[in-house]
Amino acid sequence: MAKQQTTKSIYDFIYLDIDRIHSYYAQLMDGVPNQKTSSSREQKAFTYKVTAGPRDILHTEGIKGDSKEESLDQLMDMHHVLPRDMINLLDEYNLIAKKLAANNLGRLVMIQGLINFADFETLGKNSDNALDAHRQLNQEAGEEFSDEEESNMKTVFNVINAYPIGVQATMQVNSGTTQHAWMALDKKYLTSAHLVSALKHKTLSSEEFVVLGILDAIPDRFVKEDAKDLEKFKDNLVKANPFFHALFSMSDAYKEIIGRPDDFYGITPISIFRVMRAKIEN
Repeated sequence: MAKQQTTKSIYDFIYLDIDRIHSYYAQLMDGVPNQKTSSSREQKAFTYKVTAGPRDILHTEGIKGDSKEESLDQLMDMHHVLPRDMINLLDEYNLIAKKLAANNLGRLVMIQGLINFADFETLGKNSDNALDAHRQLNQEAGEEFSDEEESNMKTVFNVINAYPIGVQATMQVNSGTTQHAWMALDKKYLTSAHLVSALKHKTLSSEEFVVLGILDAIPDRFVKEDAKDLEKFKDNLVKANPFFHALFSMSDAYKEIIGRPDDFYGITPISIFRVMRAKIEN
């Protein structure tokens, strides 16, 4: 009962990179527990009346006390509490930065904001149907669906079909100023909630989500001059072998069409969740 009284919120996880969660927990606690034993003991007191002697000759009454102790042992699966415990441990060890900033590059960050999912795998599988539906909607609205527009859409769908990332997400973070983050997601760590979210909301979610992840890319305006030497290195490769020109052009096209925008932060997500709080009494 005490646990229920002190618990103010629970986490509803919609993305969990369980491999990283186990790795981080093991590094902090020298291992990953599979089970946990919880014991509770309760002591009960009993009082009752006693009599001495035959009632018709001698009658005395007294109060006698006794006690009894009961114990209850529970064996609990730790699988579902590890993500919550890991987040709390990382926070206690001061390993989590709470804002997007260039000087937090390479650190664990926890941000909160509105999120949008893009399921390219589903879009790619239904590209022909999507084109037909778009053409039909234009006709019903009396608008022209030109050959050029159709060709452009087919090009985009071809890129999507070849794109190795099935799902990605963007987040709008409000921390004084509006910031944006981009994430590529591994479908095996996702629940079905991202599909529901995509159907519920036109763009961003109506409620805020929390993302814990590694900040591994910053907007181009924060890139140090030393890092820009990579551009010179790329130019030298292109001059040495024309093959690299095609390779870099394809890579740039992917990034421009689908990848992280230049003014977004890039995050490798570990968990995405929303906080479900206890009822507030009026």
